[in-house]
Amino acid sequence: MEQQGTGVIIVAGGSGSRLGGPLPKQFRMLGSLPVLGHAINAFARTLHSTQIVVVLPEGQIDFWKNLAARFDIAKHTCTAGGPQRFHSVRNGLSALPRTVALIAVHDGVRPLVSSDLILETVECAAAHGTAIPVVEAVDSLRQLTPDGSHPIDRN
Repeated sequence: MEQQGTGVIIVAGGSGSRLGGPLPKQFRMLGSLPVLGHAINAFARTLHSTQIVVVLPEGQIDFWKNLAARFDIAKHTCTAGGPQRFHSVRNGLSALPRTVALIAVHDGVRPLVSSDLILETVECAAAHGTAIPVVEAVDSLRQLTPDGSHPIDRN
């Protein structure tokens, strides 16, 4: 079931400093598209009539628009973020039309979100008023103690 009045806020304000390099992670290429383009297209492909707002630092909006124009990236609007994620999401909310009935907030550097996860989350939020997707951990986890490194059960 597609939620007709769904708005999407994609927050992409990170600097990518932990990754290093000249560009923030959201603008780096992943295959044939920038990382942020994959995230935008995932929502546009899944929720066909949705309004998508991308929230970026004000100084990165023109750069993104120029970069996005070079690729096949779904229609979206941009708005400036704030000093913290909370402020950025609030600015994204202000940029969406008041007619949306449901709002999804997604991290712009999580480009590989599946259509199934998007649909399941939207359907759950429509039924219950809110939803947070959780995916099973597949990475190894280890705990460092004075006695060394020990594996942790992922469950």
